[in-house]
Amino acid sequence: MTGGDPRVASAFNSAVHASAAGQLGPVKGDADPDGTWTFETQPQIYFGGASVSELISGLYVHVPSAHPTSSISTVVIDSRTAKPITLADLFTDKQAGLNRLSDQTKALLPAVSGVGPTPMPDEPGNAPTEANFANWIPTPEGLELHFADYQFFHGTPTITVPWSALDGLLAPGMDALRT
Repeated sequence: MTGGDPRVASAFNSAVHASAAGQLGPVKGDADPDGTWTFETQPQIYFGGASVSELISGLYVHVPSAHPTSSISTVVIDSRTAKPITLADLFTDKQAGLNRLSDQTKALLPAVSGVGPTPMPDEPGNAPTEANFANWIPTPEGLELHFADYQFFHGTPTITVPWSALDGLLAPGMDALRT
């Protein structure tokens, strides 16, 4: 990213490079040295009222394999402070926030994916842990959650938890992410 506040641009660029390297590292470790694999990423940058964020989608194709493997990572930088926003920063009580994201996932994911009953039962992928909800970006509609390949099934489903479902849980100053 170029332009704007140089502190924000520097923090954002560093975080994006680290995030992309985090996707590429496991691929390189798994790939055969004979060159029968590819890894492509598709970054998407979002500018909000108080943040700049990026969604990085990766696709690893190894020959031979049954199908490609997808990867996903996100970066959210507070444009007011040039610091990353984590789930611990987002919520006044991180565990209460994770519990709400878990409940919302159980309610919203079946309709989005067309898989399973609504609400979905407790599963490892919807447990209220930070690892399950680490890939998120703020949008005007809500907190957009991106799930890892095989977290629930093959594919990287996305749901948007409406901001209204997070009322009373956001830390001071985080309401600014709503725009």
